[in-house]
Amino acid sequence: MAITDYQVVIMGAGVAGMTAALVLAKKGVKVAVVDKNSRQKQSFGECVHGTIQPILSELNLFEQFCRDGHFELQGYEVDWDREGRYERNLIASPYGTGWILNRERFDSSLLSAALTAGVDFFWNTRLIDISRDNKWLLQTKNTERVCSNTNQKQQFTASYIVDATGRARVLTRKLNIAEKKADALMACCTYLHHDGNGLMGKQNAVIKSCSNGWWYLAPFSQTMATLCFFTDNDLDMPKSHTALLHQASELTYLKPYLAQCKLEKTTEFKAVSSYSSCVASCIGDGWIAIGDAACSYDPLSSYGITSAMGSAYYGATAIVQAMAQEQDSLEQYQQLMHEQFLTYVIDKNKEYQRVTHYDTDFWKRRQY
Repeated sequence: MAITDYQVVIMGAGVAGMTAALVLAKKGVKVAVVDKNSRQKQSFGECVHGTIQPILSELNLFEQFCRDGHFELQGYEVDWDREGRYERNLIASPYGTGWILNRERFDSSLLSAALTAGVDFFWNTRLIDISRDNKWLLQTKNTERVCSNTNQKQQFTASYIVDATGRARVLTRKLNIAEKKADALMACCTYLHHDGNGLMGKQNAVIKSCSNGWWYLAPFSQTMATLCFFTDNDLDMPKSHTALLHQASELTYLKPYLAQCKLEKTTEFKAVSSYSSCVASCIGDGWIAIGDAACSYDPLSSYGITSAMGSAYYGATAIVQAMAQEQDSLEQYQQLMHEQFLTYVIDKNKEYQRVTHYDTDFWKRRQY
């Protein structure tokens, strides 16, 4: 079996993985990205604040980002705690308004930049085994349907491996790195068609608490929106597109927004992990974790995409410095990740503890 040699192999082609690959390739590092999924992946429109602008500019991606026409986020319409309904405008933030991402365009832009920089991508490729002598040896299998006479197995060697597999943490779990979960949050998500009029034309994201969780609704184009419900994995949650929309429409606050919406049923209904967590160590001998594989954030924070890109940038830079024998670069990266996560947990807890008008398990778990 042929062995392909790289300086760095990144596991996972999400935002963090592609960002790290782009940074490394621009520094002259020979890098490959291995992902168990195909190129076409389903992602839901997240909010990002204006604070994403510096990292996009650093990567020379901001101009393309503006051309991609992401929906400008003017603010939030919130019904969260005993204060009732209010609006939070983002224009006063240091970088202006934020955006509701069209994830297909955003991911395509990152992928195109990484390919142009010389990154090799291996799709539908699952890790079978991993070992290490002087270098890492990764044994993989292509899960895509191929002709029977085609060898589906492939081996890679690398000086560094990057875990960018999100909350799945494929590498760190194989290495028995401990992780700490702060909660058991899940997200049920679907796409909606809308006509761009009325409340759905305001370019605001809507956040609404309810007895056993909270809702997020946001238009990400003139005709499409994202609807998500967040609750704990042991509590009742919708099991289909129809059930999700029906449950949301029963809420007086959301009903006017959803009046002109119809389900997009061609996309898969998803219930995905959204819990906050952190690994005990983001680094080790020849490996590093970035993005959600290092620290994962509650969607309420809108930290996800910006944090993924930031950790990928600093993590990739730390690898380049370590290759140049610069001392403590990886340790400094880990310290930064853990400090940011601890600050986030304090802020997240304060936000959830504001909700005291529901006497239910979901909210009781978040009062301490």
